[in-house]
Amino acid sequence: MFRGQFVSVTRIAFIIVTLVFLVLAGRELHASIRTASISIVAERIERGETVADDVVAKYASRSVDVVDGHYCRSDIVAAVVTLVLAQLDRQNVNVNYDTWAAAASSARQYLRYALSCMPTNSNFWLRLAAVQSIIAEEPAAVAGMMKRSVVLAPYDQVMILTRFYFWNDFTDATLAAARNALDSDLTTMLKLGDRCRVNATIKEISPQLRPIFDQAWTSVGDSATARFRQRCSK
Repeated sequence: MFRGQFVSVTRIAFIIVTLVFLVLAGRELHASIRTASISIVAERIERGETVADDVVAKYASRSVDVVDGHYCRSDIVAAVVTLVLAQLDRQNVNVNYDTWAAAASSARQYLRYALSCMPTNSNFWLRLAAVQSIIAEEPAAVAGMMKRSVVLAPYDQVMILTRFYFWNDFTDATLAAARNALDSDLTTMLKLGDRCRVNATIKEISPQLRPIFDQAWTSVGDSATARFRQRCSK
């Protein structure tokens, strides 16, 4: 009798677990179908292919659907990040301020959502810092985002070189507020970075970053920086 009850309970549990997996699988399939076109357009942009402005705008606007649908799958979230940033990049604040402001606000709002899904994504913290800086460069807020990005990817060369591009554009106040994180990036880049890639990255350094960069260059020493004087093949 007890064995029969045990078999029944086990069978019921198996059925429940199976149904749960079916529901989850169905949701993932539904999400994939609804966002397939978003992923395709994002991949084209990432490959450097030409995508018309109206197409980018159309699919970037679907970030609202992703948020409302609570889609937190990494591939979907990342694809929409590509689209909202592409939409912002294509706006000219001097030509149409209202459209630029709307794109910037949308990008910031979506990046916050992306980070709620993937709080350990260094690139998303960097992108949020960059967007925030062009909306209103609040030194403490932007520095906090940059610090998160550095902590989450302290030795990733791609991320360090990408961050350098933004460090190079920030104001004195932001650079001062994030000085420890900035020093960490510069030191790691000069000590461990690929000689040719770093040389290409540091070809132009902004006036506000120059004294900090020069201090980092001196602090790592000649033994570390001598290699950058070697020529790189094209």
